Amino acid sequence: HRNLIIAAPVQALCQPIPQPAALRDSSLRLRLSETVSPEAIVEWLVENNFERVDAVDLPGQFARRGGIVDIYAPLTSGKVLVNSDEVDQSTQDAQAIRVEFFGDAIESIRQINLDTQRSTQEIRALDVVAAASGAVVEQRELFANILPAETIIIFEEPSDVEEVANVYLARAENAARLYAWADIYNAAARFAQLHICRFAAGAPEEFLKLEVQSIQQFERKATSLWAGHKAALEELVGRSKEGNAVFLYCESPAEVQRVKEIIKEIDRQVPRRFELPLGYVHQGFVLRSLNTIIVSHHELFGQYAVRRRQRPVRATAPVDTLADLQPGDYVVHASYGIGKFLGVETIDEKGGKAEYLTLEYADAVKIQVSVHNIALVQKYIGTSPKRPKLSKVGSKRWQKQKEKVAQSVRDLAAELLQVQAQRQAVGGITYGDDSAWQMEFEESFPYQETPDQIGAIREIKADMRESVAMDRLLCGDVGYGKTELAMRAAFKAVENGKQVAVLVPTTVLSVQHARTFAERFADFPVAVEVLNRFKTGRQAKDIVARTRQGKVDVLIGTHRLLSGDVAFKDLGLLIIDEEQRFGVEHKERLKRMRVNVDILTMTATPIPRTLHMALLGLRDISSLTTPPLDRRSIVTQVTAYHPELIRKAIYRELNRQGQVFFLHNRVQ
Repeated sequence: HRNLIIAAPVQALCQPIPQPAALRDSSLRLRLSETVSPEAIVEWLVENNFERVDAVDLPGQFARRGGIVDIYAPLTSGKVLVNSDEVDQSTQDAQAIRVEFFGDAIESIRQINLDTQRSTQEIRALDVVAAASGAVVEQRELFANILPAETIIIFEEPSDVEEVANVYLARAENAARLYAWADIYNAAARFAQLHICRFAAGAPEEFLKLEVQSIQQFERKATSLWAGHKAALEELVGRSKEGNAVFLYCESPAEVQRVKEIIKEIDRQVPRRFELPLGYVHQGFVLRSLNTIIVSHHELFGQYAVRRRQRPVRATAPVDTLADLQPGDYVVHASYGIGKFLGVETIDEKGGKAEYLTLEYADAVKIQVSVHNIALVQKYIGTSPKRPKLSKVGSKRWQKQKEKVAQSVRDLAAELLQVQAQRQAVGGITYGDDSAWQMEFEESFPYQETPDQIGAIREIKADMRESVAMDRLLCGDVGYGKTELAMRAAFKAVENGKQVAVLVPTTVLSVQHARTFAERFADFPVAVEVLNRFKTGRQAKDIVARTRQGKVDVLIGTHRLLSGDVAFKDLGLLIIDEEQRFGVEHKERLKRMRVNVDILTMTATPIPRTLHMALLGLRDISSLTTPPLDRRSIVTQVTAYHPELIRKAIYRELNRQGQVFFLHNRVQ
């Protein structure tokens, strides 16, 4: 590659890389019409640490179905067909491909659309690079040694770089296989270099001083967040009128439009020397010699747009097989009840062989279920962390349980119909369109919303504009952004003169929500209070009295909110967090509250697809299925106490500038 800019921390330069020749030699070469068996490709993938799955979804996975092999390669290069023309494809990151065979010959190579799992663009030739390339010491290389001779190396704060490298090597588990700072320094010596330093070091003729100043003076400087935004923007407008060129970089047309609106409120029109280009600047600066000020939208307004690739949500088909079942999982058979899935067995019978599911029940009784009757078996989904009790084959208990559940479902349906009829008759609160304050509140959110969040808040607001009271269930895992949506709904209700109650199951959660609500509502005249066991009797009495008088806009609390002495002057919205964790008595009070107020229920409990479909006609549901960017699965490791293991774990986290929370079972 030419005209390439590479930014890297010194820790990355310490890591050895595979030699180019080792990459070529260890790659999997795929060519149309080439003779190679699917088994040979699968063997290569397994040897190179690819994971076998049913459908590829992440780099490093592969799947095989007969004469089709899907590979999600972390690194590839090859030739693709564009409008029937063959085009060289440069090396690129993670790419999902499908290889189809006719016998032992490669019939086609195509890219895969991961959303549909269908093949798309045709590929003539492809090299899949092995993740373990260069594993042998002789095949490793220092990154600086493969750079072209005309490369320019820029060191930012060389003394700091050296210190970071030495600390990293001292803490690294495998320091012996890493390159020392001396190796990197000597390899870089043959290139032209530019050192960027805060303070000059050396002879005056060796450095060039730039009059670059910080733009910290224009960042938020008022206690009130929004007032600070407007004050800083007003100062920038004034500087542009004094002859300075001001460039305020925005990342979207919506940001540009909003800044223009604020400037027009301040000065009627955008000054001639005030530019609003589209682009991203990580950190602004002032060039005094050129009378130029460069600042970014996120520095001025505290909003950081996400700049990393987002993993898309896969719209999967309904599960109609047991491919997701693992031996040991609990299942439910329509006739026999709760059992344990042991696996699939092939049994000889008249006319050939057939596959059967083996299910274990109480007293070690085993039942064989033909795969043709797969519809009778479902995966067990329970709310209790305890293992379910296995049903007894031949007992009438399972049948009685089903009858009892059927009756409960009928009672619940009747109750839902009654409540819904009352809600239809009484009517709800009709809210208008978003106001300027609502938009300001939402734009002060410091992160970029996920597509699911945008869709869910649109549905919530549509419900609030209807004449019928809202009753919406908001589903999403922890950290998926449910609370932010609840706060936006609460803001809309408060702005229209209504009170909001936020009901949570635990005291800790009430404190957490109170802190979050207080921070988000800090710039607006919204009174937020919390009612829990941490409040003294006098404090609780005062909060209840002010709530009754309408002086509290948002009241957050545990089941204490359902006490008889708590009354609202004009309750418009009830937000319930994890309703399933409240008792029968509390739910009875909630039923009475549901009749004439908007209800938004939040839950982190995943809802099975079948249950979701069954509830669609009875209750409005919004699902947040898009995970936070770069979120990884939590790894829990249970081991005997070992100081060296703890030391390595802590150093690994410190090396990535992370944090460690050490929880001990006792204090001595």
